[in-house]
Amino acid sequence: MDPDIENAEHNEINNASIQCFILNITKHNGIWQGDNPFTESLPLLVTQLAAILILTRSLYHLLKPLRQPRIISDILGGILLGPSALGTTIYFADLFPTINVITVETLAYMALVFHMFLVGLEIDLNVIGRISKKAISFTVTGLLFPFTVGIGFFYLLHAYWEHDQSQGFEVNVQGSFLWAAALAVTSFPVVSGILSDLKLLNSDIGRLAMPIALVSDMGSWVLIVIVIPFCANPTNAPYIITTTIAYVLACVYTFRPFLAWIIRRTSKGKDQNYSKFYLCFVLVGVVLSAFVTDVTGTHSIVGAFVFGLILPTELALVLIERFEYFVSGLLMPVFFAVSGVRVDIFKISEWRLVLLIVVWLCAVKIISFLPISLVSDIKPKDSFALGLLMNTKGVWAILIIHTGLDRGVLQDDDYAVMMITILLMTSIVAPIIAAIYKRTNLSTRYERRTIQHASTEAELRILACIHSFCSVPGILKLLDVSQTTQNGHITVFTLHLVELSGCASAMLIVHDSQNRRFEDPVFDPDYGDSSETEKIVNAFREYENKNGNISIQSLTAVSPFVAMHGDICSLAEDKQATFLILPFHKQATKEGTLPEINAAFRDINKNVLLNAPCSVGIYIDRGLQETAGAKSNNKIHQIAMVFLGGPDDCEALAYAWRMAKNPGVRLTVIRLLEMDTMDFPNGKASMLYSRSYLDRQREIADEYINEFRLRTVGEELIHYEEKILLNGEELAVTLKEIENKFELFIVGRREGLESPLTTLLVTRVDCPELGVIGDLLANSNSATGSVLVVQQFIDSSQGIEDLVATPRSSMHGTVREVGSGRLSTVSGIGLGMYTRQK
Repeated sequence: MDPDIENAEHNEINNASIQCFILNITKHNGIWQGDNPFTESLPLLVTQLAAILILTRSLYHLLKPLRQPRIISDILGGILLGPSALGTTIYFADLFPTINVITVETLAYMALVFHMFLVGLEIDLNVIGRISKKAISFTVTGLLFPFTVGIGFFYLLHAYWEHDQSQGFEVNVQGSFLWAAALAVTSFPVVSGILSDLKLLNSDIGRLAMPIALVSDMGSWVLIVIVIPFCANPTNAPYIITTTIAYVLACVYTFRPFLAWIIRRTSKGKDQNYSKFYLCFVLVGVVLSAFVTDVTGTHSIVGAFVFGLILPTELALVLIERFEYFVSGLLMPVFFAVSGVRVDIFKISEWRLVLLIVVWLCAVKIISFLPISLVSDIKPKDSFALGLLMNTKGVWAILIIHTGLDRGVLQDDDYAVMMITILLMTSIVAPIIAAIYKRTNLSTRYERRTIQHASTEAELRILACIHSFCSVPGILKLLDVSQTTQNGHITVFTLHLVELSGCASAMLIVHDSQNRRFEDPVFDPDYGDSSETEKIVNAFREYENKNGNISIQSLTAVSPFVAMHGDICSLAEDKQATFLILPFHKQATKEGTLPEINAAFRDINKNVLLNAPCSVGIYIDRGLQETAGAKSNNKIHQIAMVFLGGPDDCEALAYAWRMAKNPGVRLTVIRLLEMDTMDFPNGKASMLYSRSYLDRQREIADEYINEFRLRTVGEELIHYEEKILLNGEELAVTLKEIENKFELFIVGRREGLESPLTTLLVTRVDCPELGVIGDLLANSNSATGSVLVVQQFIDSSQGIEDLVATPRSSMHGTVREVGSGRLSTVSGIGLGMYTRQK
């Protein structure tokens, strides 16, 4: 052909293609002139976004019972909108035309840039350096072995495809590296989201998997910096990598201190009321940083991620609060859906190979982590679950195969196979993990949730919460009088409650009882200011060394106070606690007053009472003397149990009865009887319970108190007395008379169980969580005795016919969801111990 004619045709084609992209933003005449609005950019983009958000959100709610992470519904929604399903119809084929897809893809990549910026904001650089060497070694093992196997598997598959289908695709090193990298990396946000949804974030597998997933995610970031330049231009790759490293170092060691100095000089003080100028400056900084790394040849997300890392913590927390939902809830589904739209499952000719890849690569990941159980004290079940969790994929894997497709080193069938593989590998993780640990929980479900129904010879497991070091002496003294030589062993789990500000999720630190420096198995212990925690741990360790009949394990829960009750209840369930002790939200002073420490502690106590999996006691400490010191002076501790009736009083009596077997304790049980036990005000038995249920509870109380009297006949240090009272005024007077005669009062909370003695006093109660009797004793300024208010666990699964409202949580309206902390929705991310905090 004549070269001139060929050039002319080439120019004509180019001009025609250029004319196709010269479109109006929107139609001015609208449908009234017969125009089709979906042929223009803006109406089409709006329709695309609406279709993506509606379909992906609907799929998310449909798949939620199957415990699928959000990324599954987003990618699956894109696949359904693409040529694999709805895209074959006339309307949906026009919804994502080739001529306009560049607009929505640009928006999707902009969402990815801001997403990575928020991920950088979440991560604390100081904490990354404290991840233990063991976690790093586990991660290297879990990355290198699958990466090597993935390269070999790539060549084997393409050799098979070329032999059977004669595709003629030239296998290259770049494609094999991208293939292996995409299938070897792990998504830390998806792992944390799965563990959080399954309430395993603070379990052994959660504490083991989180740092390993974090290191893997950071390794993926390094992989992006190295692999993408080599795929683009291997000759210039060393220069690209060098300039990127130089930029990162400049950001960390130059721009970061400079930004911190500017913000300190210009901010409005400690209230963190940053002006709009800061937000505008940050958005411009994100775009410029992304532009720099894109120009240097790496990827724009690298610059955005680094800029998020270097921002000061105070400003980072404000930015996360402002932007997290917009980015994660609205923009990121667009990126994942666009990734799914590009999948054409009809390009996959061998589906059995897809299943083979999924099974083989999952097995490789699991096999790479199984040796961990041989060289450490990790159970084989946990190492299997760890390998399965490391199969979860996220942004990094999708970005890698996007890069391979755009660079031409991966073909359409490769892209489709890898996306389906990522979808299947990630979707099977959560259901299998849930099945493993649900089965374990069912097989180990404990029966001893109450002291009353547990054998006196059985081990007593107590979870004691600590607000600060000031709570330690009181808890130690209470544990001291709880020890007996006749009863079984006592195991105590102490939980120091530490507030975590910002939007990071909860964490749990387990301290080594044999070592003065507490240590987490996969995370180094220098977490913030640990001086008070270390004092608490050392105090309980010394107490354990002096007492042979008690074992103590110290833990620290770092969580927002609004979610702290979830951590407490989950830990009580995990440790199979029988009794949970909560310090009162007020601290006694030498003058006898009870000033409030923190109102948040009261909310925590209320929520724990509603959701606790075992019996609960709220302890008001006014200085109970230690039994050990008393024994040397032949002093007997005077403890009183005030019994009115009901499950809570029976549980309080059971605990007091156990204490009475301590030779240094004298127990006085005071039973308060109404003049007419059936005389209820207004003819109503209770607002929460029916009369038949209350009658049954009286029978149970009579049986239990009679059993107590029969079995304690002849006990010199146990005294029983009864007081017949007419009304609430006589009850208040009686409690006033005895409030200084005993060192410790043990009473039941008696929630919902009204009687003529307490009904008229309900309106005078300041702290309903203590019940009427507990409130009168605790809030008396002249009282000197400590008070323990007990609530017995009620198992709603047993069913009580006459009970109007069985579960305690249903008696009080809306109850906060029991969880392990608010997970930042930035990326479905729960960064826990690795995130910034105030």
